[in-house]
Amino acid sequence: MTNRQAGLESLVRFAKKVSFPAILAIPLVGGAVAASWSSADITGSDSLPAKAQGPAAIVPNEVLPAGVSPAAGDKSDPLAQQQTALPPEALSSEPLPRASSLTVAGTVAQQGEAEALEESEAAPPPITRQIVVAPGDTLMKLLVQSGVERQHAYQAVTAMEPVFSARRLRPGQEIDLAFADTGDTGTGSDSLGPLLAVSFRPTLERDIQISRADPAEDFAAEAIERPVARQLAYAQGSIQSSLSVAAREVNVPNPVLAEAIRAFSYDVDFQREIQKGDDFEFFYEIFVDEDGRQVRTGELLFAAMTLSGSRTELYHYERSDGSADFYTPKGTSVRRSLMRTPIDGARLSSGFGMRKHPILGYSKMHKGTDFAAPRGTPIYAAGNGVVERAGRNGGYGKYVRIRHGSNYKTAYAHMHRYGKGVKAGARVKQGQIIGYVGSTGRSTGPHLHYEVILNGKQVNPLKVTLPRGDKLKKSEMADFAAHRAEVDRQVAIAMGGILMVQKACEDAEPLEQGSATDREC
Repeated sequence: MTNRQAGLESLVRFAKKVSFPAILAIPLVGGAVAASWSSADITGSDSLPAKAQGPAAIVPNEVLPAGVSPAAGDKSDPLAQQQTALPPEALSSEPLPRASSLTVAGTVAQQGEAEALEESEAAPPPITRQIVVAPGDTLMKLLVQSGVERQHAYQAVTAMEPVFSARRLRPGQEIDLAFADTGDTGTGSDSLGPLLAVSFRPTLERDIQISRADPAEDFAAEAIERPVARQLAYAQGSIQSSLSVAAREVNVPNPVLAEAIRAFSYDVDFQREIQKGDDFEFFYEIFVDEDGRQVRTGELLFAAMTLSGSRTELYHYERSDGSADFYTPKGTSVRRSLMRTPIDGARLSSGFGMRKHPILGYSKMHKGTDFAAPRGTPIYAAGNGVVERAGRNGGYGKYVRIRHGSNYKTAYAHMHRYGKGVKAGARVKQGQIIGYVGSTGRSTGPHLHYEVILNGKQVNPLKVTLPRGDKLKKSEMADFAAHRAEVDRQVAIAMGGILMVQKACEDAEPLEQGSATDREC
């Protein structure tokens, strides 16, 4: 029996003396063993036979049992050249100590660390670039110019189409690109690997990402909705020249101002009834992102105007059937059958009645009201109805006439162009865009000529008596009163600034007051 065989046999006998498996791996050639004990009990006597006394020695290259030494000069066995003789003190007659927990880390753990290191070195972080859309650019063109292979650029653009059309990109849009790192230290496009990701933010509420984890995979696109917070804002001011100027001075957003003008336009002549010193109050929704930047506006919840000492209050209220409108405190809809001014922010340039015609040069009955406004300003249908005519009409230029029931009609002249879908026979709703301000026909400048026709005769749009809208039912008044009370309470709180309703975090609890920039969700 060779020395090596005797050593292995002795090692096996030693292992049998231990009740819990002591050796979890056999020795590896050229490396130590990772072995583990856990509260191992030694069976039999407190000491081992002479040939197995002392703990098993753990050496850098081989595990040898007690009492075994390598054969001197044995060069035929490569293991013999790696074995190390045990020191004499390791062969003492002391009993083997009880081991509570022993872990020997060896080549197995080292190899795992080496493999992880190799993997991290094999996958360096991607190279990023940012591009900016210029007028006339296409996404395909920008990607190819940035060093993306034409085939990969086509695949990325195609993958994006279901979530975002590349035609909707606007000049100034920033786009981030990520490329695989080839390891080339150059700075040009030759150092870039395949395209891995394209990402951009078309709006403050949405991110678009087109990506793939590996160049061999297909691109996947997704639209990521960013969290926004709903806030309630209150603004009030005093009118010195016009409502539009006064509202801008207190930072009222344009969509909120337009909604307020539409709500009051059924009863207020903004050209003649507004006086210096009149007041207004608006209470409305805004939505902000996690950085506190305003993303968009929401509903105008409450509006009040004090004109020549007379105060009018309007509450936005949604009924049980889902319809919503502005109501007076008594529950009467502000909406009438027709709008007196079917245009936003216009100036009354000529009223109803006799006047000297600016082109013909003689006095002539002016059977409508003129509103001067910039070319392209939207024109709204004054009420629900059916389009009777949409086309050129002599001195009226581009002209639209709408029938509202059996008694009323409205007409709109000198348009620059018509609204989408506006043609004879089309049904329109109150407030729908039917055209845009222009100067076609017999006109000296861009304006809207507006007529109200009652039983076939033109009447003054600003003085004709128009029927009121719906009134809330008795069964709805209790809920409306509770809604009014809640709005009044919120207005009282928000009069000093902004009332936080919900933070820009998912599942955030509503708060009475706070700051939109508070990131603690």
